[in-house]
Amino acid sequence: MGVEPNAVPVARDIPAETFLQRNVLERQPIVLKGALKEWKALEWTPDYLKQVAGSQLLSYRTEEGVKQGNFGELIDLLFHTDQPAPYLRNIDLDRALPMLARDIRPLPVYCSKNWRDHFLMPRGWPGEVRKDLYEVFISRENTSFPYLHIDYWGMSAFMAQLYGRKEVILFPAEDARYLYPTAKNPLMSSIREFDNPDYERFPDFRHARQYRVVLEPGDLLFNPGWWHTTKTVAASITVIWAYWNRHEWDDLVNHVRRRMSVKYRLALIPYLRFVGMCNRLWPRAVS
Repeated sequence: MGVEPNAVPVARDIPAETFLQRNVLERQPIVLKGALKEWKALEWTPDYLKQVAGSQLLSYRTEEGVKQGNFGELIDLLFHTDQPAPYLRNIDLDRALPMLARDIRPLPVYCSKNWRDHFLMPRGWPGEVRKDLYEVFISRENTSFPYLHIDYWGMSAFMAQLYGRKEVILFPAEDARYLYPTAKNPLMSSIREFDNPDYERFPDFRHARQYRVVLEPGDLLFNPGWWHTTKTVAASITVIWAYWNRHEWDDLVNHVRRRMSVKYRLALIPYLRFVGMCNRLWPRAVS
């Protein structure tokens, strides 16, 4: 390995206000132990998923495009064979596997001040991260996410580890200059190897501050809008959802300013600033 990584802090039963001040507003990652203790989803196993949702026809992403398959057969392929199998990622839980969605309630108290949930925000915008979007990631041992990236729309995210073990690799957002964003997509890094990085090709990568943590079942990771990628240590099931508060909202507005047409900017930026003001004044006014 190159530069020795930093550890992600771990805590149990911290007050929600402490989390808001120290992690959300200071933009620091943390692993929250015990936050998912009321979730039935902690009982998810390959056999449980097959029993409850095995007949579903599932659309899933690949590097070659979107493919389809029977969910039960895909679970067998992933967990019970050595044959090549897809990384089932960004699976929309409510739409693709609705019979499993009830298992991820109630939401942890740490999610309660998500500005995205304000009743003035359209339910379907932004489309990639609409309200009530929870995405499932299912992977076999030794699978890596395809690339290091930072999420669009300025969002932070919660990552709930339900089964197996997953290593998460993180870099602060301000270290982007050391991470070699691609020319085609500035939210994606050109670097693919992190255990033995190519410092001849990426010399500035030595200066990037790397953080690592291995998530166990029941762990909830808060990623405060940092660059990240993952490696599956033991066959894994994870659920991820987006989160915005004060800093993320500024990033959302800046994303609109940089990446959308003048027509959309003129309409959206004043509205988003108004919703941000309402979140400050009436933080509990959620839909």
